[in-house]
Amino acid sequence: MHLFFLARILHYIPQMILIIQTIGENIMDNTKYVALSRQMALWKQMDVVSNNMANMNTSGYKQDEAIFTSFLHQPENTAQVQGLAAKPLYFTQDYATYKNFQEGILAETGNDLDVAIKGDAFFAVQTADGEKYTRKGNFSLDSNGMLVTSEGDAVLSEANEPFFFAPGEKEISILENGEVYTENGLIGKLKIVSFADNQKLQKVANTMFENVDGNAMVIGEDNIRVMQGKLEKSNVNSIEEMTKLVNLQRSYEYVQQMIDEEHDRLSNTITAFAQMI
Repeated sequence: MHLFFLARILHYIPQMILIIQTIGENIMDNTKYVALSRQMALWKQMDVVSNNMANMNTSGYKQDEAIFTSFLHQPENTAQVQGLAAKPLYFTQDYATYKNFQEGILAETGNDLDVAIKGDAFFAVQTADGEKYTRKGNFSLDSNGMLVTSEGDAVLSEANEPFFFAPGEKEISILENGEVYTENGLIGKLKIVSFADNQKLQKVANTMFENVDGNAMVIGEDNIRVMQGKLEKSNVNSIEEMTKLVNLQRSYEYVQQMIDEEHDRLSNTITAFAQMI
């Protein structure tokens, strides 16, 4: 009798091995891959949210949002694979980063060289890597009397030249149309630019952007106002970002738990099979 049952078990061993391989390779591994793709997406989101929170007090900072989509994968050899293993797989794919250009609160500073823009536009500045654009307007004068950003980049005029002030010039006035005056008269006009599609702008630093080919730029639109003695605050909502971060951390831990449980289930299946032999 025992020999009969042993013979039956030996007869089904090849089929059982095939089942284990099918489950392990086509279902459990796929579950892990899908879960890992979600974990990578969550990690990207946490990175974006953390950077937003780090720049809550950075003037002119624009909040980022990570965008994801589903990537469909159809398993190969579906004719030989049945059941769950033959189902298409949906992976999470990093699609893009959405830049929120909503205007931040304009705060009074009383500093003549603090400037904010009211409207959809940017200051043009000259960097070591070429012309870039920002809404961070806490300017100052360097040792040569040149108007510069907090990073030391030259603020440009509509003539594509930096602004220079003589040592004795103290009364600096910036009008709403961007014209810059001292007690000695007109110095120039701030280069204030607008773009056809802000989403095409590439963020090269937390508050600095560069344009791309084909994205039309307009200089000095009439509906833009320049506000002297004010700074635009970051448009990051600290409460919303903190809530996002907490939820993302919980989701990440949940996915990790699912991966661990799937690993344990595969190990238990293999152990149970080994005990049957």
